[in-house]
Order: sequence, then C-alpha cells, then structure tokens
Amino acid sequence: MQKYLTVLFLIVFLSACNNNLSRLSKLNPSLGLNHAQNTESNYNIDLSRDAKYTSKSFKYTDTSGKEKFINDAVRDEVTGEMVSMVYLNEIVVSAKSQNIPERNGVIRLDFIVEIPSILQDSRWQIDMLPVLSRGKDTMHFNRILISGEEFKRAQEKGYMRYEKYLRSIIPDDVDFLEVYTDLPNLVLFLERNLPESRVMAGERNDDLITAFGVTEKNAVEHYVKQWLIDRNNKRKAEKEKYFYKYVKNPYLLGTKLDSVIQMGNGDFAYHYSQEILTNDKSSKLFLNLYGQVRDINGMCFELNTGDTIAYNVSSMVGFIDTTTRYKKKIIERKATATMAAFIDFKVGKTDIIDTLSNNAIELEKIKKALKDVLSNEVFVLDSLILTASSSPEGAFALNQSLSSQRASSIQKYCEAYIKGLGEEVVSYELGTNNEIQNTSPLSEVNSLIIQKTIPEDWDRLRILILDDTTLTNKEKLLECFKIQDLDERERALSSYKSEYKYLREKIYPQLRRVNFTFNLHRKGMVKDTIHTTEVDSLYMNGLVLLKDRKYEDALAILLDYKDFNTAIAHISLGHDRSAEEVLLSCPDTAYKIYLMAVLSARKGDEEQAVKFFLRSKELNFSMAYRGGLDPEISSLIRKYNLNKDLFE
Repeated sequence: MQKYLTVLFLIVFLSACNNNLSRLSKLNPSLGLNHAQNTESNYNIDLSRDAKYTSKSFKYTDTSGKEKFINDAVRDEVTGEMVSMVYLNEIVVSAKSQNIPERNGVIRLDFIVEIPSILQDSRWQIDMLPVLSRGKDTMHFNRILISGEEFKRAQEKGYMRYEKYLRSIIPDDVDFLEVYTDLPNLVLFLERNLPESRVMAGERNDDLITAFGVTEKNAVEHYVKQWLIDRNNKRKAEKEKYFYKYVKNPYLLGTKLDSVIQMGNGDFAYHYSQEILTNDKSSKLFLNLYGQVRDINGMCFELNTGDTIAYNVSSMVGFIDTTTRYKKKIIERKATATMAAFIDFKVGKTDIIDTLSNNAIELEKIKKALKDVLSNEVFVLDSLILTASSSPEGAFALNQSLSSQRASSIQKYCEAYIKGLGEEVVSYELGTNNEIQNTSPLSEVNSLIIQKTIPEDWDRLRILILDDTTLTNKEKLLECFKIQDLDERERALSSYKSEYKYLREKIYPQLRRVNFTFNLHRKGMVKDTIHTTEVDSLYMNGLVLLKDRKYEDALAILLDYKDFNTAIAHISLGHDRSAEEVLLSCPDTAYKIYLMAVLSARKGDEEQAVKFFLRSKELNFSMAYRGGLDPEISSLIRKYNLNKDLFE
C-alpha cells in the first residue's frame, strides 16, 4: 500500500509542476528588452556639478559681438518650467533605437532586461541569451541565468548525487591485486604451493607451476573478483547516463549578471553591459534577446523573442575630409637604366659561345633588356654604354687586348639583335645631340652603342674581398694592392695558395662582366624637368582604413601628414593631446571647432568646451544635432540647455 501511495504522490507532484510551467503557453509571456541610459561615467568623463573644472556661470561672445551668459539649468518650483533643461536619470529608455558613441575603437552597449513577475518562480530557472547582429554577422553575448531557490537547491542536490556516483567508481590507478582479488586466500595459496613466486612484488613468472599443474597466472585469475571489474567498467561506461539522470539542469558556463533592480510592479530589471570592438560594419547594430524557462525536472519552455532594439553608432569617421589629396611630382626628362651580364669566354678567346657556362641565360637577359628599352612607349634611347671588365689573372697587356676584343664581340652581338627586331619595334624620335632622329634608319641606332673596357677590375676586387665572409688573411691580401705593377700585384696574390685558389674559383668570375648603361630621355619632353601632381594613393588608402574604423592602421599612414584626418585617427584612439596639437594647425571649420569642444570636454574644461560648441553651431547649425550623439557634448547640452534655440 505504501508503494502505491508513493507512486501516486510522484504522479500528482510532477503533474502539478508541469501544469505550472505549461500555463506559460497560455499567458504567452516575453522578456522585456530596452536601452539603458548611457551616462558620461561610461566613458570616463567627469562632468558632475562639482567637478574640478565645472564653471556654473560664464560668458560667451558670438561672432556678431553679442554676449551670452551660460548658467546651469534649473526648474522653476512654482510653474515647473525648465529654465534650461530637464535632468533625466531614468533607468530604462523605452525607445527601440538609440544613438551611442564609439570611443577608442570600442562600442559599449548598455541595455535593460526586464523579467515580468509571472516568470519568477522558486522552482524555475530563466536562461536568457542576448544576440547582437552586425551586418551579416551575429555575436552571442554571455548568458543571463536567474535561478529560483528551490531550483538552485534541486540543481545542487543533483550534482551531489552524481558526485556520489562518481565516488563509487574504482580509480584506474589502484593496486589491482589488492582491490580486484581475494588477496588473503591468494597469498595463502602462493605461500603453500608457489613459495618462490614474486607476483605480490609485481614480478610475474608464468613458468612457475605447482605440483598439481597450476601456473602462477592460473592462480591469480582464480582469485580475481571478475564481478567487481565488470561492475566498475559498467559504471564508468554509464557516467554520462547517470549525469543526466541525476542532474536535470546542468550548470551553464560563461554567464553574466551585472546588477539587479527591483521595480515597483514586482518585475525585475537586469542591467547588462557589453563592450565590443568596432569594425566597418558597426554603424548599425541590432540586439535580440532569446530565453527559455526550465523547471527542476528539466522541462523547458521557450519564451517569445521580444522586440529588436537598434543602436545607431556615432563615431568620428563622420567628420572625415574625403577630398582627394594630391602630391607634387617632379618629372625628369633624362633617365638612366643599368644592368649587368656575365658572359664567359674560353681561355684566350673572344667569340661568344651561347652553350658555354651560363651564357644562354645571360644572353637572353641582354636581349630582353634591349627589346624593353627600344620598344618603350615613354622613353627613347639616347645611348648605350657597354663596359666590359676582366679578372686580373695573366699578363695585364693580354687582358687589356682580350677585354677590348670581347667588348667588341658583345657590341656586335647587340647590333645584330637590334637589326633583327625590325623597324616597327624600335621607338625613336627627333632629338638633339646623340638623340635618334625619327627619320634615321634603324642602322643608325647601332652607332649609339659606346664601348668601354676595364682590363683588370681591381677596384671591384677589393670590394669583393672586403665583403666576403669566408676568406682568411684578408689583411695580407689587401697589402698586395699597394704594389703598383699590376702583374707583380697578381703574382703576390698567387703566393697565398689557398686564398688564391678561392679567389680564382669564387671571386674572379664576378669580375668578368658587362655593365649596360642605357641613357634615355622622355618622349615629347623639351624641358629638363616638369613639376606636376598626382593622386597620393598612400594617403587615400589611409582614408579607406579610417572609414573602416581600422584606426591604428590608418594612423600609421596618416601620422606624417599631420592634417585634419590625422587628428580624427588620434581622437578615435584616445590620443587627445596629439589630436589637439594637429587640430591647432588646421583651418577653422565647424568640424574642427566641434572636435576642439570634444577635446576640451574630455579635459574637464567645460567653459572652453561650451564656447567651442557654440562657435561650431554658428558655422554649421547641424552641429547642434551632432552634439546629441557624443557623450562629451550631449552632457553639456543637457546641463546648460545649449540647444534651446532649436525650440524657439
């Protein structure tokens, strides 16, 4: 009979709980989501009445010379009329959109979550998830959990039962023989039948056998409590099953609850504050609140999603000067291009062999350079100087003759290639001095090739020795350079056998080269220089970064320009002093003076901030509306009723 009464009680109890939660579907409740009133304290601004720099009364002279006295706003106690403004200290802003500022690359969102009394039950837990939409992206904030007392106790009781279950599981690191065997009888058996066994010391020997044919392994297995092993393995395998059996409502990590305010109607309001980093999609933000109610038995009810609230994010990027910036550019008529090629020759020979060493690659390099210069649409070739140099091994007289003949071979190669290009490829025009006449035949282009030689390039050899990190005895090698007779100098170098071998193999080949110097002039240009302008692409890229709210990257580009946009980058990053220094050198515009008002407010100089703001309104009346978006100015507008002319 007692058993049936217990079952009946459980059925009635569970039904009562379910009915209690199911009634929510009939009432169809939802969570309230509203903006929280942003205060200046959110942005580290001290604008209280007794702040250090507060001026309760001061004079402002407008551009027409008219004097105005600025005073704190007060309410007329008889008529209730506001002399300047109304101080609003409400907690909840019922409007579904709100203007909020972005500062230092961060946006602070403050909102109020209202929980009606119908959702408050000691056996329930309310789980709320704020979700922010920014462009196509969504961001989940930390959950808000509100648990009733009975719910919390049931939750803790469930965890206690589960922890008790976990304690019933035998750990893996226990001594197997001590826990999972009938140890006293096992020890007795071994002492009587296998006294030499050391299994109790952890050393097994499967070769030990009793007189009855029982091995040590058989003996241990006989005394193992297999039922205990099976039970323990089952408990380990069913840990998850028992977790959800005992813990109907697990703890949720990453929850957040800033403050609780009980309202007069029995509802509760939770003030939630969240900072997010800004990006190029941050001008408009949307916030939704999703929620569900769970009871102590794990039953769940999804709450209706309330209204979406919107944030219009104001930032300093609205002040960006988007005027295209140009930079001065000096165009020179004359130009020079250089390249080097390493053409190898057989010992004592002067003919070019394209299959020798890397000659094929080097010759292709020469032909490409010639074609690029002669077919260039901007420049015309005036002259080509070929300078052939040699390494110093051998007699100087022979090297002088060989270098000259080898330079001639390279010149002829170039001339033959130019002729093969065809008249239509070569670009030349009427000019003076050595410039090609546009009526000249292609063959005359070849006469512009000037040949020079350096029989033994000792100057470059000195540089290569100094720069080399492998050579030893550099000082002794360089001492040889003091010898005036070049052949004797070469013989002195060769006396250092190992170093000289290295010079011949690694350094000397770098001296056998041909330097090409192309002397050019710009087509159609008569003057030696022209001063012109072009779009400053680097600066314009900085503006793109600034518009995208990538302030640090933008400032890295704009820093050297020290103009109005540089100041905006500084202000956006909180570099107030640097911003002020830049702004002082900028022309007086409504935007500049408004930003000076913001900086003055940040410093706590209310009087100067008010004067700057009023001056900006005189230059551009839309600053009156902009002032309501920035906390530094909006607090002053409210305090001194600076926008009362909007209603006159």
